[in-house]
Amino acid sequence: MSLYPISISETNYIAKGVEADFRVDGRDNLSFRDFSIVTGVVSQTYGSARCRLGSLGKGTDVLVGIKAEIGNWTPGEPDNLFGKRGKIVCNVQISPISSQFFSGRSSDDLEIELTQILANSISLEQSSIDLEQLCIIEKQAYWILYVDALVLGYDGNIIDTLFYATRAAFSDIQLPKVVVESVLDEETNTEHQAFEIIDDPSALRPFNDWENIPMSVTSYIIGKRYVVDCSVQEETISTARITVTINKNGDICSIHKGDMKTGISPSLLQNILSISKRIGVDLVSAQSAKIENAKLSKDDSEIPDTSLTFLNLF
Repeated sequence: MSLYPISISETNYIAKGVEADFRVDGRDNLSFRDFSIVTGVVSQTYGSARCRLGSLGKGTDVLVGIKAEIGNWTPGEPDNLFGKRGKIVCNVQISPISSQFFSGRSSDDLEIELTQILANSISLEQSSIDLEQLCIIEKQAYWILYVDALVLGYDGNIIDTLFYATRAAFSDIQLPKVVVESVLDEETNTEHQAFEIIDDPSALRPFNDWENIPMSVTSYIIGKRYVVDCSVQEETISTARITVTINKNGDICSIHKGDMKTGISPSLLQNILSISKRIGVDLVSAQSAKIENAKLSKDDSEIPDTSLTFLNLF
C-alpha cells in the first residue's frame, strides 16, 4: 500500500526491531498509536467526524462526512427485495496533499480498495446494523446515506483510521423527522401513504445501532512476525496485509487481505485472528469513550469553523 522509498539498511533496521518486539518508535509489535476524534466538524452534513492517528504534525488523518437523500424503491433491487431497508453508499478519496508520495501519482486503485473494504464491512449482516430504520415507507421510499471519506494525512494504517472516523461520524448522525400519513386520492377514491420531512432542528433523530459498526485491526507481516498499526515505513517492507473487522461483541465480521507478496501460514493466520479479536474489543471500548468525550466537548463549546478543514493537515 505504500510508495515510501526506503534503503536496504533502514529495511534491515526495522525488520530487526520487529523481530525483537521493539519497533523504531518504541512501541511493541501489538501496540497502537494514540488517536483523537472530533465530531460535528463539517457543516452541510447529517453527521461528520475527523480522526487523527499518531503524533501532532505527523500521522494519518481522515475526515468523514455523511449526507442523506430520499431514494425511491424499485422492484428487484438485489439488496432490498422487500423494500424494507435503506442504503449506505461509501466513497473514499485520498487528497494529493496527504503525502508527498501521492503528489502527481494516481491513487485510484487504493481509493477503490478502501471503498470496497469499508462498504463491505458496514453492509455485512454480522455488523448488526439495522438498515430497516432507514425505511420511510415500505416498498416506496427510504433514506440513502452517503459516506464520503477524505484522507488528509497519510503515515500508515490508513484502513483502521478510516474505520475510526466512519464509526464516529455515524454516532454524530442527526436525520430529519419524517411524518407518514394516509392521503386520499380523489380521482381513484383510494388511500395511499405519503410522507413529509419536518424542517425542525429540535426534531432530529440519531442513527441507532451505530455502536454495531465494526472496528478494524490491520496486521502487516514483517519477516516471521506481524505488527499492528504500521507506520508508512513498516508498511513498505511488509510482505502481506490482513485486515480483520470486529464488532463490539468480539465477533469477526470480515477478513480482507492485500499487498500479498508471500503466503501466510495457517498457524500465523490463526494467531492474527485471535489477537485481532482481543485488540478489536479494546479498540471499540476506547473509541466509544473518545466519541462520548468528543460529544461533551462539542456541547460545551461553539461549533468550530471548518472552512479550512480540507487544508489543515495538523
